[in-house]
Amino acid sequence: MLAQEREAKLREEQQRQAQARLQEAQEQAREKEEKRRAEEREREEKGGERNELALNTQPSMTYNITENKSLQPVVTTEATCAALTTYRALYPFTARNSDELTLEADCLIEVDESTVRETGWLYGSYRGNNGWFPESYAERCSKGTQTEWTATNSQSTAPSTNYPGIPRVDIEGPTPTHTPVSSNTQHSQAVALCEWSAKTDSHLGFSKDDIITVLEKQENWCYGELNESRGWFPCSYVSMVITNNTQTEPLYSTVDEIELSDSGRFEEYVALYTYESPESGDLTFCADDVVLVTEREGEWWRGCIGDQSGLFPSNYVKPKEPDTANPGVPGKKPVCQVIAMYDYKAANKDEMSFQKGQLITVLNKDNPDWWKGEVAGVIGLFPTNYVKMTTECDPSQQWCADLLSLDTMGSEERKRQGYIHELIQTEESYLEDLELALEVFYKPMAESGRLTEAEMSMIFVNWRELIMCSTKLLKALRVRKKMAGERMPVQVVGDILSSELSHMQAYIRFCSCQLNAAALLQQKTDKSADFKLFLKKIASNYRCKGMPLSSFLLKPMQRITRYPLLIKNILENTPSTHADHANLQAALEQAEELCSQVNEGVREKENSDRLEWIQNHVLCDGVIEHLVFNSLTNCLGPRKLLHSGKLHKTKSSKELWAFLFNDFLLLTYTSKQFSSGPDKLFNPNSNAQYKMYKTPVFLNEVLVKMPSDPSSDDPVFHISHIDRVYTLKADSIYERTTWVQKIKAASDNFIETEKLKREKAYQARSQKNSGIGRLLVTVLEATELKPCKPNGKSNPYCELTMGAQCYTSRHQPDTLNPKWNFNCHFFIKDLYQDVLCLTIFERDQFSPDDFLGRTEVPVATIKKDQDGKGPLVRRLLLHEVPTGEVKVRLDLQLYDQTPHP
Repeated sequence: MLAQEREAKLREEQQRQAQARLQEAQEQAREKEEKRRAEEREREEKGGERNELALNTQPSMTYNITENKSLQPVVTTEATCAALTTYRALYPFTARNSDELTLEADCLIEVDESTVRETGWLYGSYRGNNGWFPESYAERCSKGTQTEWTATNSQSTAPSTNYPGIPRVDIEGPTPTHTPVSSNTQHSQAVALCEWSAKTDSHLGFSKDDIITVLEKQENWCYGELNESRGWFPCSYVSMVITNNTQTEPLYSTVDEIELSDSGRFEEYVALYTYESPESGDLTFCADDVVLVTEREGEWWRGCIGDQSGLFPSNYVKPKEPDTANPGVPGKKPVCQVIAMYDYKAANKDEMSFQKGQLITVLNKDNPDWWKGEVAGVIGLFPTNYVKMTTECDPSQQWCADLLSLDTMGSEERKRQGYIHELIQTEESYLEDLELALEVFYKPMAESGRLTEAEMSMIFVNWRELIMCSTKLLKALRVRKKMAGERMPVQVVGDILSSELSHMQAYIRFCSCQLNAAALLQQKTDKSADFKLFLKKIASNYRCKGMPLSSFLLKPMQRITRYPLLIKNILENTPSTHADHANLQAALEQAEELCSQVNEGVREKENSDRLEWIQNHVLCDGVIEHLVFNSLTNCLGPRKLLHSGKLHKTKSSKELWAFLFNDFLLLTYTSKQFSSGPDKLFNPNSNAQYKMYKTPVFLNEVLVKMPSDPSSDDPVFHISHIDRVYTLKADSIYERTTWVQKIKAASDNFIETEKLKREKAYQARSQKNSGIGRLLVTVLEATELKPCKPNGKSNPYCELTMGAQCYTSRHQPDTLNPKWNFNCHFFIKDLYQDVLCLTIFERDQFSPDDFLGRTEVPVATIKKDQDGKGPLVRRLLLHEVPTGEVKVRLDLQLYDQTPHP
């Protein structure tokens, strides 16, 4: 990263120096132009030469310095005596901005060579368009060929138009047009570094390792002979042979015997990933492409592929493996490759230093904490917790290679472990992408001031919440892998997936707002070229792998739709008798339900937009916990706005604005008047602000009633909530009927859903099946839990699960050290597969409960520790949170398995 910044600063300094030189040259050009015009006017007064009128009426070019100090041509219509020179385009060139000129191969361009210009660039006219183009992309035409030119002319140096490689502006340049005369002088020889195909009749093509006799050498081109064929070829594709004597005998030795110069010792590397870059000086390639590396320095190397050359990040390639048919010096066989997650500086002589993102070849893994590896030609030891595995090969092969019990696994279990590994690896990569977007895009965009805070919120929505969801899932999976034992397979993951997927409501809000975010980005880039260039610049970071911001914004939707597929792969390779089978089935159902809820949120864009509007205009200061309107409810799925409008209190006639959701009724009052009328809710231009009138009224606790005299014309109705009654008045009888019907229907749906949820939990607990025993659990207390409320307290409760069996304690209000003394029991199905999981949550009325920690105990461990000694009391550390532990009493009672006579 530092090397990239230094290179960028160096480029900026070079540009400033070039601009200063151009300013000085501009003044000289202006003086020459004025002098030329004066001479022209004198000649016109004397008659002038009429036969040059066609040329003299061509636009001439002078230069002005614009506000940004760049040199700009100014087209004038005055006659000029400057003769224009015809150039022929060797290669197609596509303009990248309005100052450049698009060319086609073999087209003719009119160029004024007297124009003040930067080295390597020409200013010309083609098809009525004027602009700059690279000088090496064209060649000057002779007088005899300005009017007649064919595409088959032997002097052409252009690659065919269907050739995939388009040369950079800093490559070989035009092919020399003359043919050297043969002589008897001693000629040097060269070795072909890679294959090069002839583009024209005057070129000489060759294959890698061919020996070429060089007859003449110019700056960038050589003229040589191979197999009785002669022609020109680029010097950069060969290495000159150094001879230690002056003998004139021809070279008959093989390639292996040739001594190459230091500059010619280029190496071939294989691309690990696809690299795309908007920078013109970079070399782009696809995964598995072979790159000839010509210069290695720091994190950015220079190389070429065919006719393309440029810079590329060194961690995108690996050395090409030598041909086994010609074995060289024997070396250590690589075990695998890893990627550095952090910078590391060697502390001892036998260690090696590396930077984040570098690719390390592992040579030895005998020590689980310190591996031996090679990076950039340096071999040494490095800590294993500073690196992560690459995903070059099948994930199941990587995973199983580290398992002690590999030989005892069947093919189905190997596949299962491979898919579990894939789940963890892809979650790690996804989390890295989320954090990368925050660092590379969000922070520069926020600091640049190009977008308002509201616009930033519209684009990134709740990005940090998505990071938290992924972090919690990844931590839970890592804890399970760690507790399974070093280099041991993971037996159960379904319970983790089922638990964490229920806390991913943040995806519903983000995905439902994605259309608005995409529309805003498109609007900004269409209106502002500066903003478009800014996004393109920050996206050029090599860690983005050429992906723009829009690609990163799509990743959450892509990830949420991939969970069902990942879980299904694990489930299909899990036997129906396996302890994790039921958990995985439940997790798959939850993943599919979450996808359905996300899709529903995207489809109901109007509902999502209105919930976001309420979020921005309603102040919920009176509610202790933060209420996110556009999210999941506690048990009814995504929150929906069912009805809204104006109501009045009957006694005081106080004006209230009511919002009816599928889980509660919110009464508010206006604290700031509308600027565009009092009755326009959900107006995007509204500056109205509302404050909460009373605590939200949950619909599973209300009873709505019509007045005692329903025939009355007074549109009054009553809402009973626990020990309080609200008497409200609508604007009309019709409006009152609408409110009453919608509140009653939503209340009935809430109550029925809760009833079904309780019945399902009871059925899961009561399924004893053919158990082999039971585990009696008493959750005594928890200490030093994580605070969640603004007052530094929490409302914690404990959830205990074993597969589909689940129990929940009562929550303890306002404490970090709850004392539950909660009793429950679980039926044991498999002594060596069942795991008791304890998860602490913070009770949340408006959304899924907050996570306060997790721990787990295998039943086999309980049996080993108990060993006939009676109930155990254990203090268990909570994982995935910074603080907290839980105290439990465990009593395992196994049934008598002895058959009776």
